Amino acid sequence: MSVFDIDIDKQIKQHQQKIQELEELRKAQEKKLEGIKEFETVIQRLCNQNSLTENELYVSRAEQIEQWILGMAKEDNPSSIYTNLKKHFARTAPRGPRAKAEKESSLPKPKLPVGTYRNPATQEKVEKIKRNPKQLDQWIEEHGFAMVRTWKID
Repeated sequence: MSVFDIDIDKQIKQHQQKIQELEELRKAQEKKLEGIKEFETVIQRLCNQNSLTENELYVSRAEQIEQWILGMAKEDNPSSIYTNLKKHFARTAPRGPRAKAEKESSLPKPKLPVGTYRNPATQEKVEKIKRNPKQLDQWIEEHGFAMVRTWKID
């Protein structure tokens, strides 16, 4: 036997091992596919038995689904569902300063009268002289203008 024959025999053995590994992977994949099909039928049966729709099932699992999708963001090669959702939201997301979630009113904002205001929850007092102090603006943002207006004490 020559040196060339030995190298070829080694290569043949390596390829045969690789073929064996691939055949085992194929069997494992087929088993997983059977499991997925069985899972689908079990889900359908449970939905039918309990008068559920698949949408209701997904809503009930929303937190887990969200965590699963967010977990894919950290992966080097995320699943196609992640990339498809990312593309979808990139297309439908508002762009630039023109597209705002809420359109601002062109009407002048209502003004609180000058005076002292007390937050009933924290008993904090804020005095308004001309413009709203930052704390008063925060209260308006948190509780609404109509509510804060009732907090005037003098």
